[in-house]
Amino acid sequence: MTAVTNSGEGAAERGLPLTPPAPGPTASGRTALGPTASGPTASGGPPLAGLDLGSTRVKAVVCGVDGSVLGAAVRPTPLGEDDADALVATALDALAEAVGTAGRPPVAIGLTGMAETGVPLDREGRPTGPLLAWSDPRGAGQAARLVRTLGAAPLHAATGVRPSAKAPLAKWCWLREDHPEVLRRTAVWSGAADLLAHALTGVAATDATFAQRTMGFDVHRRRWDPDLLALAGLTAEQLPAVRRPGEPVGRVTAGAAARVPGLRPGTPVVVAGHDHLVGAWAAGARSTGDLADSMGTAEAVFTLAEAPPDPAGALAQGMGYGRHVDGRHWYLMAGTGNCGALVDWCADLLGLPPGGERHQRFGALLEAAGPGPSGLVVEPYLTGRTAPAPDPHRRLALHGLGPGDGPARLALAVVEATAYQARWMAEAQAALTGAPPRGVLLLGGPVALPRWPRVRAAVSPWPPSVLAEHRAPAVGAALLAAGAAGLPAPPPLPTAPQRPGPDEDAAGYAAVYRDTFLPAVQRPVPAPAGTSAPTPRPDRRTP
Repeated sequence: MTAVTNSGEGAAERGLPLTPPAPGPTASGRTALGPTASGPTASGGPPLAGLDLGSTRVKAVVCGVDGSVLGAAVRPTPLGEDDADALVATALDALAEAVGTAGRPPVAIGLTGMAETGVPLDREGRPTGPLLAWSDPRGAGQAARLVRTLGAAPLHAATGVRPSAKAPLAKWCWLREDHPEVLRRTAVWSGAADLLAHALTGVAATDATFAQRTMGFDVHRRRWDPDLLALAGLTAEQLPAVRRPGEPVGRVTAGAAARVPGLRPGTPVVVAGHDHLVGAWAAGARSTGDLADSMGTAEAVFTLAEAPPDPAGALAQGMGYGRHVDGRHWYLMAGTGNCGALVDWCADLLGLPPGGERHQRFGALLEAAGPGPSGLVVEPYLTGRTAPAPDPHRRLALHGLGPGDGPARLALAVVEATAYQARWMAEAQAALTGAPPRGVLLLGGPVALPRWPRVRAAVSPWPPSVLAEHRAPAVGAALLAAGAAGLPAPPPLPTAPQRPGPDEDAAGYAAVYRDTFLPAVQRPVPAPAGTSAPTPRPDRRTP
């Protein structure tokens, strides 16, 4: 890795503007027109590259300004604690394949991916400690202590984050207590996308949507909070500079270009933001009242607003909030780890093979399940419920299973449960914002299973639209980098209205949701012996 460099105002950057920079001179004095003479592609406009560093897969795309993909690659994500260098190498390898397939060098690169995952680096850009994934439980005790000493409400009100082991602040406190030598040698903390930006440019910087997920960033003042950082023995100078929306971190170095054939030195690199938000922006979540449902292993449901929500109400419902990737809107987010993860549990239970065949066979079960509702109700909580009505002791439960119910009906019941849970989260957000959504944008891998969005359409009281592009975060990151190359803001990717299928009874689903699902999931459950309910615990899969 190259030496760590901070540019702009450095890691203690303050007072960030709320609008993306206009095309023209950048902070370095260069004109943001891109470093190449690449002309329009057949898809319309110069090519742009996007990388999505997800928890399971790294996805790279090269696309036109209309979002049409010219080249793509996917790799498994290395996420062990010693995998910082492997994560960078994997991402660069995927980028090289995408660029090679496209046959044209991109004029800008946008980066997105998982939040809360990161690694401390020394002044030479080498890891001083482990790569800590968001799912790593270390920091749970420190998160509970932060709640006891500072209070969950003040922490949430200042940062928009619900205290848990996921939050990097809790992990930084763990490092200070258990591995103080790590932080003593740390020049800068680097999130996953920031790590790749540093590998490409030699500059340590991030954007607000990643910074605000650390629980060390004041989401209202748009700056690192020195008092919160001090709890971990850190200063703002050890955190990455926070760029404005669309502002480049830096430009591709000659050394980085040599690692990625087809990439040109001087190409601007933008940290576009948190993957759920970037994908939703690409799908058209850009206005107040827009509701997006981003599905994957985990699921995030969020509503855009002009102003932040009432912090107390949001915390009571287990929801976070913060700035959207456009820097203008706020979002209110509810998360669940029990979307694709619940399907994997069901597939394991049914003995379905791993890999692509699992996806196909689960889809076939859904198509063979007969009319819905299934008559079964699943409480979809593998590891507790984050939102609404947070309850760390909730566990998966199945109601109504009879001798005539086989694997196909169980598969349908699982998909129905994810739809009921998403509706409940969206309704809680509507109550907090004071207005129902105009519709809902559905995106993510599960929409590729034809019956899944049909069930979602039957359960949703708002008209849904589906984004078919399954690489929405990677494409969105590329499009959010367009301004760094002097290009106008691209329009949303095309979506299609979704209606219930002939096997989906919308009225029946509404009755099951109201009369069976909500009473089941809202009934109190006793805490396991020897536990106390109020303290947060890490949810390994919540976004």
